Amino acid sequence: MSTSLAQAQRPQTPLVIALRASAGAFGLVFIYSCGYNLFLLAPSIYLLQIYDRVLSSRSADTLLMLTLIIAVAVVVGSTLDIVRRAALSRIGSWMDHRLRPDVLSASFEYASRADTSVAADCYRDLATLRQFLDSPASSLLFDVPWAPVFLLLLFLVHPLLGAIGLVSAVALLSLALLTELATQQPIAQANLALSRSYVRLSTALRYIQVIRAMGMQDGAAQIIYRDAEVARRAQDTAMHRTEIILGFSKSIRTLTQILAMGAAAWLVLDDNSSPGIIFVASLLLGRGLAPVEGAIGAWRSFAFARNSFNRLNKMLLVVASQDDARTIPTPEPSGLVVDNVGYAPPFVDRPILKGVTLRLVPGDCVALIGPSGSGKSTLGRIMAGVLHPTSGGTFLGGVDISALRLCGDTHHVGYLPQDIELFGGAIKDVIGRLDGADPTKAIEAAKLVGLHETIMRLPQGYETDIGEGGSLLLRAQRQQLGLARAAYGNPALVILDDPNSSLDYEGERILFNAIERMRSRRMIVVIITHRMGVLPVTNKIAIIRNGMVNAFGESEYIYDTYLRPPSPAPSLEGRAVP
Repeated sequence: MSTSLAQAQRPQTPLVIALRASAGAFGLVFIYSCGYNLFLLAPSIYLLQIYDRVLSSRSADTLLMLTLIIAVAVVVGSTLDIVRRAALSRIGSWMDHRLRPDVLSASFEYASRADTSVAADCYRDLATLRQFLDSPASSLLFDVPWAPVFLLLLFLVHPLLGAIGLVSAVALLSLALLTELATQQPIAQANLALSRSYVRLSTALRYIQVIRAMGMQDGAAQIIYRDAEVARRAQDTAMHRTEIILGFSKSIRTLTQILAMGAAAWLVLDDNSSPGIIFVASLLLGRGLAPVEGAIGAWRSFAFARNSFNRLNKMLLVVASQDDARTIPTPEPSGLVVDNVGYAPPFVDRPILKGVTLRLVPGDCVALIGPSGSGKSTLGRIMAGVLHPTSGGTFLGGVDISALRLCGDTHHVGYLPQDIELFGGAIKDVIGRLDGADPTKAIEAAKLVGLHETIMRLPQGYETDIGEGGSLLLRAQRQQLGLARAAYGNPALVILDDPNSSLDYEGERILFNAIERMRSRRMIVVIITHRMGVLPVTNKIAIIRNGMVNAFGESEYIYDTYLRPPSPAPSLEGRAVP
């Protein structure tokens, strides 16, 4: 009872909902398949009629009419086959169109919570399912239920022929199960190695300049190639095993065909059966075994599609189970509360943050300082909603930041990470967070951080393409552009992680002026830094050590109490020695 209740309460993923919505279309495909398989009986009926009617009556008219009727039946059957394949392709296209936004959004969410490589694989799984529905293997699924029907008709022709067909079908099904057992491990190994190879290639391309500068091209290529070789060998193993089993299945199919025709001929000689039984038995047996034998050949497609479905549905279920579907109100500008926040990475016993509590009001600028590894950047990511705390919570205007993305307002938080990734082409799109809004907001953000005049000196101004990831810009320029993106839309909270690491004196001056302008607009600014030079623009300081807040308060007090270097001892140089 409790199990069924838990299953009833489990959230339905968009994939399951889409499948249920297309149940009617799949039912129509099944009807087409029924008509197609029924018309496959036409050649058997034609042969029986020739032997029972045409040859006995020697009527050319009967032969002509039978031929015309069977020809029409064959054409109709072929048309139904074409229609069902087209319908499956349309279903695949419709599901791809409907699921693509949900899968892409879930991939982003899963990548932020767990594993980016798994999220990328799940996104590719949608294309795998689409390709499966476009392939002949999908229509084969609708033919398999008709295999028992043809074998039953073979029993009706004669029990001996039915027994031969049944034994052959069981043997082919056993080979199909053997294919599953023999290829399951190498296919899983190939998928894992191939995914690892793609991830390493993507990483190598991202850091190609460093790799080339340090002469690491050959080493990086060998690592990527080694993973690809593991995937290739595993795929070859699975393919060779499938080919061997498929060869046995073809031998069984041929021997069964010969045995059935021989048994039918013996029935003609011994029981005076119609000679047409030989050809009818051969055709019915072929139609009964064809789906089973085809399933062996298409087993890899079935396995890939099944694994893709399970992996994609699992990711969607994980994301859906962690989402709160309630309506989240837009936060009011009443401040930021970090309430007893703790964080420990998955499968790690030692927490990075332990009981962190802070309270900030609009217009505050706080510096989070502390040694490397103290948890400052982790706390910044939690404030930005990038990470979910394992205990406690962060609240902006009384609303949990981790749930704010559900309210539809995506501009309440600005974030400048240590590693600046600029996504988009034109400067206005990069600053505007790709929301397609009025470009005047992008101009306002650029002016806020002092970047507007620099952009206007470019040949195309805000339409200038910065290259993929900002590859055409210097690091300091990327940092300024990232700062403008963080300030876009006048967010209530802005988190800056080491914002002055790549700035010279002039750049720091521009940064400090931008922070002052943000504070004047009642934004809360959180600065994560190792450098004391940024402290003059703050009004509060929090010292983080070992994942805990050791001190928090007004900047002047915290600096004088904890950070001011001790006064040097009086020098005796130049004094007269008594």
